[in-house]
Amino acid sequence: MPIGPVLPAAQTPAEWADRVVNIFLRPINTDLNVVTNFNNPQIRLFIASQNPTTLRIIKKRMNDLKRCSNKLVQIGPPPGDNAKLKRIDEDFHKACDDYEVVADTLQRATPFLASGRTDVMAEGEKMIRDVKDESGRAANTFADAIRTAQNMPVFQRAGLKPSV
Repeated sequence: MPIGPVLPAAQTPAEWADRVVNIFLRPINTDLNVVTNFNNPQIRLFIASQNPTTLRIIKKRMNDLKRCSNKLVQIGPPPGDNAKLKRIDEDFHKACDDYEVVADTLQRATPFLASGRTDVMAEGEKMIRDVKDESGRAANTFADAIRTAQNMPVFQRAGLKPSV
């Protein structure tokens, strides 16, 4: 996947947190909403009926999610030696490794689910089941990074809100 312009190294934790929130977290939030709702019965009905809007959104959001690691490369590592920032960065990288597998699989499974053929649809279902571990691992690692970031003032100033 193409990478955006690689930014110069962030000079301050605040600059890095701002990049993470705006370049990485805001777009990935939309991507993860698609992943989360993929098994929703209404979404599955839209896929099965080959709803063009649903198929376009899945393709667009999964293409974006497959660029997850590239966005982190674009942002670069956190400045200095703040252990919490380094841990957040490491967790996001680990989550991206798994989310990219999930995104690729969901994108490949979608035409199977939209085929209208029971045997082919079953293969699509199997593809999705086969990434259950990656999906769970990614979600847990991502959530750990978010929880840590939400408690840091630099991320709060960058616009990251605490969970309710």
